Amino acid sequence: MSSTNKTQNLQLNSWLGSDVPQMEDFNRDNVIIDSAISSHGSNADIHLTASERQKWNNPYFMFTYYGNGSASRSITVESSFVPKWGIIFAVNKTADVTDFNNKADYNYLAFVSSSGSMQGASLSAKQLTVTQPPSAALGNEYKAFNEVGVTYVCIMFA
Repeated sequence: MSSTNKTQNLQLNSWLGSDVPQMEDFNRDNVIIDSAISSHGSNADIHLTASERQKWNNPYFMFTYYGNGSASRSITVESSFVPKWGIIFAVNKTADVTDFNNKADYNYLAFVSSSGSMQGASLSAKQLTVTQPPSAALGNEYKAFNEVGVTYVCIMFA
């Protein structure tokens, strides 16, 4: 005889003291539990693959470099992964500084990616290239990603 009551979610047997459990009741409950666990465990919509889990475990890599003033400079990204994109910004500077006296505009923020980047910075595999050109890139706009004495923060993402 099956149980008088069933559990709410999986409809497993929930016996009363007067019920007489049968082997087939236990076997049926085991099949229901096994099926539910198997279905849940193989559901790709709610579980991460090993590759996805690795990305969550290493979502970003952050480092700093100090500007040396050279017109172009290559910096090796020492991350455990090959970055796909990143952000570069100068410490204690806004993203854009306008010098009205000299009619110049200095950019201190850049986005880089393996498939294309902003002017003045680029990313190729684990190589970040930044520039500090002596002349304006466009009109009076300077790309200031290697200014002498400035600390830059880089955040790279997988």
